[in-house]
Amino acid sequence: MRRSLIAALALLPLAATMAPAAAADAGTGDRTVTRIVTVSGDSAADRAAVLDEAERAGIDLTVTRRFDTVLSGFTVRVLESDAARLAALPDVAEVAAPVTYEAPPSPTPVSAETVRRAVADAAPGDGPGARESSPSGREIVTVTGLTGVAEAHRAGHTGKGVTVGIIDSGIAYDHPALGGGGFPNAKVTGGWDFADEDADPYDSSTGPATGHGTHVAGIIAGDGPQTVGVAPDATLRAYRVFGEKNQPTDEIVIAALEKAVEDGVDIVNLSLGNPNGARSSNALARAVDRVSHAGVTATVAIGNGYAGPFRAASPAVADEAIAVGSTHSERYGYLAFRFADGTDTPIPYLNITRAPSTPADGSLSVVKGTPTCDALPEGSLTGKAVLFTGTLGLPCKPMDAIRRFEAAGAEATVYYTTSGDQLPGAIFCCEQSGIPGVVISETAAKRILAAPSGTALTWGAYAGISYGPDQAGLMDASSSWGPGNEQEFKPDLAAPGGSILSTLPRHLGWYGVESGTSMAAPHVAGIVALMLAEHPGLKPGEVRGILQNTADPVAFTGDHTRGAQPVAQQGAGRVNALGALAAADRTAATATPSELPLGDTEGRESVRRITVHNPAGHPVTYTAGHTAAISAQPPYTSEWVAADAGARADFSAHGRITVPAHGSRSFTVRLREPHGVPQGTLYGGWIELTPAGADTPEVRVPYQGVAGDLDAVSAVNPTFTRINTTLDNPALRPGYFSFGKSLPVTVDLSNESTADDSAWLMLSHDFPLLERMRVQAVDAHGKVVATPYDVSWLTRNSGAGTGVDFYGWDAKLADGSPAPAGTYTLRFVFDKAGGDKDHAAPREIWNSPAVTVVR
Repeated sequence: MRRSLIAALALLPLAATMAPAAAADAGTGDRTVTRIVTVSGDSAADRAAVLDEAERAGIDLTVTRRFDTVLSGFTVRVLESDAARLAALPDVAEVAAPVTYEAPPSPTPVSAETVRRAVADAAPGDGPGARESSPSGREIVTVTGLTGVAEAHRAGHTGKGVTVGIIDSGIAYDHPALGGGGFPNAKVTGGWDFADEDADPYDSSTGPATGHGTHVAGIIAGDGPQTVGVAPDATLRAYRVFGEKNQPTDEIVIAALEKAVEDGVDIVNLSLGNPNGARSSNALARAVDRVSHAGVTATVAIGNGYAGPFRAASPAVADEAIAVGSTHSERYGYLAFRFADGTDTPIPYLNITRAPSTPADGSLSVVKGTPTCDALPEGSLTGKAVLFTGTLGLPCKPMDAIRRFEAAGAEATVYYTTSGDQLPGAIFCCEQSGIPGVVISETAAKRILAAPSGTALTWGAYAGISYGPDQAGLMDASSSWGPGNEQEFKPDLAAPGGSILSTLPRHLGWYGVESGTSMAAPHVAGIVALMLAEHPGLKPGEVRGILQNTADPVAFTGDHTRGAQPVAQQGAGRVNALGALAAADRTAATATPSELPLGDTEGRESVRRITVHNPAGHPVTYTAGHTAAISAQPPYTSEWVAADAGARADFSAHGRITVPAHGSRSFTVRLREPHGVPQGTLYGGWIELTPAGADTPEVRVPYQGVAGDLDAVSAVNPTFTRINTTLDNPALRPGYFSFGKSLPVTVDLSNESTADDSAWLMLSHDFPLLERMRVQAVDAHGKVVATPYDVSWLTRNSGAGTGVDFYGWDAKLADGSPAPAGTYTLRFVFDKAGGDKDHAAPREIWNSPAVTVVR
């Protein structure tokens, strides 16, 4: 048995849990469960054959959903005891428990009036050519300038004629930027609600993840007075999977994919995922692959979390998916208020989470207040906004002071600390305030303090604060890492996902800001729409190749002078709309393959062949070069170690390749892993092809590998004990959920107490993917007498480094009979899935101190 005590750091908007168990079948005690059955063959006859085989085997099942487009199979209700028998049938490829996807958080609302003012403030000047050469105000506010999207709009690329299917929480199609009016309309042309099983996929106020799908829709194709998407003339279809009636499981998402393909969409976007048990061969990943085989490009969010390498989500791990990581934007979008100090510069703020949202308009006189937990005269602060600072000791907290201001009549509070220009990340505890409260910087507070007493602040502004060079356009630390758990090349590329302002449903005020790979994936979907509008014949594999060839590698976040961010987090780099459009137009060269997954290289030289394709009407000579990214040393948690050591590269023909007009030519690259780094170090970089002339841009092919033998990396997470210095990992512990050192344990069944009737193993495991993990009870003669825990295809339970589970033994033998009195050992057996498919999984074993059973 297993009990989870501390979950790994949440990765959403993309976390997931196993679907809850069903109720026991009446009269048998056996549970009826839902399983997704994947059939080996693709035909209706193959699927019928499996059902016939099940009937002949005496397996009673009920088919609840059938798949014949993106998956050959069905979902069934079956007794849990029969699920393994079903999997053993000759024509069954897999029987899997569905995964339930947790709802991503809703974006932070921003009022329509605030957005209108922000767009007006951001509009370019009236100088000659300003509006023709510069992004518009709505582009500056809602479309980042990092990827060339605004320039693509200027050149006439708008995605007209392309349809994007959005599998999410639905779309508020009545939004002025999303068609307005009813459903269907000119923008949202169709779809289906799989969550609530009806024809209306509206992003309602009652469903989980409300606003998320509408936000995604605005990024892709919004087009209104205050906002514009990446492909404003593209149309959308909404497939709602987050709703009230049905949980968003694999089967629901697969059904949505089937419908999208049958409806003829050109692109599907999935800003959802599951970081646990993610394999490129699971049912949902297979379905995404078949979406691509059907000619539909799939853009998928890689996931969010501060969890370090090997944390790519499913279905982003699908071989054919375009898995997208998230970069910071050029600037952070804040809500703000205005203060009439001559410049009228907006003052950005953060809302206090345990307080109401700030108003969209109106003014308040601001007065300085002193933090106190004593009662203030009633009415002494009526109609005022109170500016204050300082910390209060226990048990009195800043929120207690806010409540005193509220009781005295204050209508809002403004808090600051000695943080210079930075907005403080203040913690407000413990009660909830009934009035809005905001946090501002010390610099902004000084502006207010220098103004005449009683000067008013006016709500409803928006402030775009530029990031510095160590953040602007660089990878967000929350963006999940690759590679895939079996060393697939993931993510494929990155896009801006930080602080994106986009559309929301009416009940959330029409607009809002959200961050994450959920916002980065639709940015890429929009760019794909721009490409397909001009070249509808492009296949999904060609689209991904072009995007990777033309992506821009980004520098190391936090120190842009040090080198490039690891490829395992940024993939090919940040997407480049103009470069991709040029390559799609056949005016720029491309290279195949567009990515090089090297696996764990074990000290061997990796030899790869790359072919350059020249669309020009004349020969072009390229010089092959190489740029190594920063490497990432274990542990595979948020405490990964950056290393400057990179791979070395040698090229055939001295690195000069002349490609004939309208022709192709291949060359060989030999890559050697970094020298002197720990086994399991992730390394990567780019093979770069620089043309001799200036009429064609550089072409890049990223590579990604693991130095040494991945199997040599311990299954045990070292970060856990580094953070928790008084604990052991693993540890043998008495009792239930008991922390401490690993010590001998006595299981005493001779007394009346139940507190010492079991022994527990505590474990934080860190290997990317375990093919199998067991807990075995071993007697004094070395014989395995029980296996209380045995699971296949298990991902690490530690993201940030503190995740831990407990695994118990109740002193029973394998047949359920009592274990005789004596001395035993509990053993972890880890079989590692390192992606080396030609060899058996290597095994790592840990033995506990003695377990003494007393009877």
